[in-house]
Amino acid sequence: MNSVDMKRCARRMAMSVGAAGTLTIVSCISTTSGLGAGTQGGCPEFPTNGGTVDANVKVDAKVRAFMQASADLGSITDKLKVDVRSACTKVATDLGANDTWSSLGDSDDAISNTNHTGACDAASARIVAIMESDAGKRANFALVVTQGACHADFQAEADCEAKCNSQTKCDPGTVDTRCQPGELSVQCQDRCAAQSFCEGRVDVEANCNGMCEAQCDGACQGTCIDEHGKKTDNDPNCHGKCTASCNGKCTGRCRVDVSEGVSCGANVKCQGSCTSTFTDPVCETTFTPPKCQIDQSCFASCRTTTTANAKCDPASVKLNCDMQSSADLQKLVATINANLPPLLAAGQAQGKNVAQVGSDLVASGSVVLQASGDLDVKSLACATTAAQSADHASNSLQVAANAGAGVTQSCSSHAQ
Repeated sequence: MNSVDMKRCARRMAMSVGAAGTLTIVSCISTTSGLGAGTQGGCPEFPTNGGTVDANVKVDAKVRAFMQASADLGSITDKLKVDVRSACTKVATDLGANDTWSSLGDSDDAISNTNHTGACDAASARIVAIMESDAGKRANFALVVTQGACHADFQAEADCEAKCNSQTKCDPGTVDTRCQPGELSVQCQDRCAAQSFCEGRVDVEANCNGMCEAQCDGACQGTCIDEHGKKTDNDPNCHGKCTASCNGKCTGRCRVDVSEGVSCGANVKCQGSCTSTFTDPVCETTFTPPKCQIDQSCFASCRTTTTANAKCDPASVKLNCDMQSSADLQKLVATINANLPPLLAAGQAQGKNVAQVGSDLVASGSVVLQASGDLDVKSLACATTAAQSADHASNSLQVAANAGAGVTQSCSSHAQ
C-alpha cells in the first residue's frame, strides 16, 4: 500500500467516528501489500490487563502514549464495573428484588439496560418503592455524604506531555495554573474564601459557617435531622443533617457563606480559593492543556492516564431516618450505608472525571488513525488495537457511571 492509499485509508478511518463519538475501526489494508501482512498479527504487546506498555515495543511516540492511555482506561473501567455491579447487586438483594441480572452474565446490560433488568435498575426501583411507602413518607430521610475527592499526579502529567513535545520547548505550568476554576484544593495560610468549600472528613471535621453536605455539629439555621429522623428547627446543638446553614463543625464539604471567609481548621483543605496565600495544591478534576503548542491527541492520552491513575479518598454515606416502624426501612439504612459509597464514587468524582477523559480519548483515537499515512506497520497495528479497546472501555464506563449516579439519585432525591 503506497502513501496515497494510506492517506485514503486514514480518511475512511476518521469518517468512521459516528455522531455519538463511537469509533468503528475500518479495515482497509490490502492483502497483497507488505503492510497487510504486518498488521494481520495485530498488537499482542498491548497490555490488556492494564499494565505498562513494554519499553521495547517500537512504535511512534504518540501511539505509545495512546496505547498506555487506552490500557489505563480499560483497567479503571473494569474496576468501576465490578464495584458498581457488586454494590448494586447487594442493594437489590438486601431489599428483596428479584434477580433479573445474573442471567445477563458479565455484559454491561447486567449493570443497567433499557429493559430495567440490570442490578442497578433493580436497586433503584426497590429504593424508590421503600422511600415512597407509607412508612417511608413518615421517616424524615436525610442523606449525610462525605465525598471522596480524587487527586491526579501533575508531575506524571507533565512528564508525559514532555514526550509529546520532544521537538519543542514547552512550559508545563503548575498545578494551580492548569486546574479548572474552582477545582483546586489547597491548604490556606489564612482563610478559605467565600463560596469556596472547607473539605471536612469523617476523621477530621471542618470548621463550618455555611451549607454542610454531611453531618453538622453545631448551630443549625433551618431544620436539623438527626440519625433517628428526629426533626428540630433552628437547633443550637444540631448533630445531624442541617438543611440550611451550619455554624460549627462539618464531617464533609462545607460551602463558605460568610464574606470574610473561614479558617477551615488544622489539616483541613479548601477547595476553591483562599483569602491570602496557600500551600500543598492538588487538582480535583482533569488538567487543562498547557499554554503552548502540544499535539492534542497526545495530550488526551496523557490526561487519560493521569486521571485513570488518580488517588481517590474514600467516600462515606449515612442515611438518617426514623426506621423503627419498618423492617424494610432498617434494611434500607443498612444497605445504603454499606453500599452507596462505591456508587457515589462511580457516578461523581472518580467516574465523572474518567468518563470525560475517556470520551476525549476515543475522539483523539480517530486523530491518531487519521495520521496513519505517517505511521509504520507496527504503530498502525497497535494504534488500531488501542482504539478498539478505548471505544469498548468508554462505552462500558458510561454505563457504570450513569448507573452509579442513578442509584445515588434515587436515594438523594427522596432525602434532605
